[in-house]
Order: sequence, then C-alpha cells, then structure tokens
Amino acid sequence: MLVMVIFRPQILKLLYGNAEAAVLSVSNDYFTVTALSYPFVALYYANSSSFRAMGESKIPSMFSIVMMVTNLVLKYIFLFVMDLGIKGAALSTLISMALTGLAMLVILHSKKNHVPLSGIFKPDFKKKSIFQILRISLPNGIENGMFQLGALLIAGLVSSLGTTAITADQQARTLSPLINAMGTSFTAVMLMLIGQCMGAGRPDEVKMYKKHILKLDFIITFINVVIFFIILRPVISLFGVSDAVKDTAVNILTLYAICSVFFYPTSFAVAGALRGTGDTKFVMIVSISSMFVFRIGAAYFFVKVLDMGIMGTWVAMVSDWVIRSLIFHIRFKRCKWVQNKVI
Repeated sequence: MLVMVIFRPQILKLLYGNAEAAVLSVSNDYFTVTALSYPFVALYYANSSSFRAMGESKIPSMFSIVMMVTNLVLKYIFLFVMDLGIKGAALSTLISMALTGLAMLVILHSKKNHVPLSGIFKPDFKKKSIFQILRISLPNGIENGMFQLGALLIAGLVSSLGTTAITADQQARTLSPLINAMGTSFTAVMLMLIGQCMGAGRPDEVKMYKKHILKLDFIITFINVVIFFIILRPVISLFGVSDAVKDTAVNILTLYAICSVFFYPTSFAVAGALRGTGDTKFVMIVSISSMFVFRIGAAYFFVKVLDMGIMGTWVAMVSDWVIRSLIFHIRFKRCKWVQNKVI
C-alpha cells in the first residue's frame, strides 16, 4: 500500500504513459483511494482462508455477499446521490472491504469456532512454525506478485493501443470473472481437501479427490459459459459504450469463454492440487516462467509483430493456460508429490 501510494504518479506514468491526459487524471484519483484498501483485502482473504480451513465455507460466502451488496449500495450513494465521481466508486470498495474484513476478524475470536483466534495482539513467534509456513506461503506469494506484475506489463501494452482498446479490455476484464466465478472456487476446494489428505497421511485419496473435483469444475464451467453467452450482449449494453468498444469486448469474451471450458480448470485447479501436496515451489517456477514467456512475451509478439491488436493479448493469455495445463498434468501424473511432507 505504501509503495503504491507514494509512487503512484511514477507507476501510472510508467504503465500508461501513452494514455490520454484525462484517462491518467481519473486513474490517479481511483488508484489513490483503492491502494488504501490493500491491507483490508489481505485481512479479508486471510480470514476467509481461516474459516475454510475449519470447514466453515458458508461464513466467507456470506460475507462475500454482504461485501458485494454493501459495495453496490455505497456506489449508488456516492455516485448518484453525493456525486463524488470516480473517487466515490473507489471509496465504496475501500469501505466495504474494511467493514467486511474487520467483521470477520471479530467472528474469528468466537469460541464456537473449531480453532478460535486468540492473542492477536500478543504474537508468539516460533521459528520452526514460521519456516514451515513460509515454505508454502512465499512461493505462492511470489507467484501472485509476479502475476500482478505481468498484468501491469500487459496493461502498459494495452494503453498503447488507444482508448477504444483500453475501454474494451477493461469491459472484458470486468465481465470475465463471471465465467469462472464457480470454477475459481474449485481451486480453493482442491487446495483444502488435498492438503487435508496429505496432512492426514492419506496420499492414496489425493488422486480420487483431484479427479472428481476436476470433473465437477469442467461441468460447472461449461454451464457458466452457456449462461454467459445468453446474457453477454444485454449486459455489455448496460455499460453505455460505443458500438466499436462493444463489438471488441464481445469478441474478446467469446474467445475467453470458449477457451475457459477446455483449459481453465486444468490450468488453475490442478495447480491448486499440486499446492495442496506442498509442491508450491514447482508451481511457482512454472507459473512465472510460462507467464513471462507466453502471457507477456507472446502478447508483445502478437500485438507488435503480427499486429493482432487487443485480441493478441488475450490469445497470449490462453496460450499460457495451455502450457500450464500440460506441465501441471505431467507433474501430477508422475506422483513425486507423494513424498512431500509439509508439516
């Protein structure tokens, strides 16, 4: 948060230097407020993971809905009643995330939980436990950090393609999570269940859970895609964008949706399975390498050399999924993870 707040003008100029002055001005306002929400985002996800690890998946689901409703209500008030503009949109995100994260933290202290949280203001640092945790968390954290860096580099590439491309890309990125909203949850389920199997010393159950969860992931993703295609154009029409932006966004999302059916589950859920076995270092190396070579390198090649425009960046993303899927499948099938002992 501190880095983003202090260096936000330089970061925006570096990534979006070719964007119009009006776009940069609005981006600076939005970035300033949303950066303040980062600690609360961390708190929300840490709390959610704690509840899921205890088998209480309903609690983070409930709070996710509460956060969404709060965010929407505040957005309406700040945008249409108080007329705060883009800052109001960012402020609603900050407040809803902060309220949700803090509320979940309070509930974690309840003695009704399987593992109630206590002594949060009296940390007890145990070197061995910290090392075991960092062995898992650091590779995953580095992977996520590099993924965000890659997203920023792609955003810089998109900014050079003009306002129409920037707007269409943003519309596609706003709507694309709807396609894999349920599929993403299977990654978390895969990580949790397989981690429990490995921790209980039952690696023979890992393959069974992986097969069934992956099968469900494919089915749910397919159903989501069918529904998404039905509502795609009506939903995009709600944004009030030009026909050129609308057509470009539809083309992007069509590509994304079709490829999601075949490659999203194997790219992300299988990675979650490997993380559950403690193979986080391998997942990190593959994910970062594939991202820089295919998602970023191929994107610049498709856009700058093949002149594919904004579609080139999304084709590059799909190529990254394909490579990750292949490598993770081979890694899991070789069963080297059976020998892993995390804690």
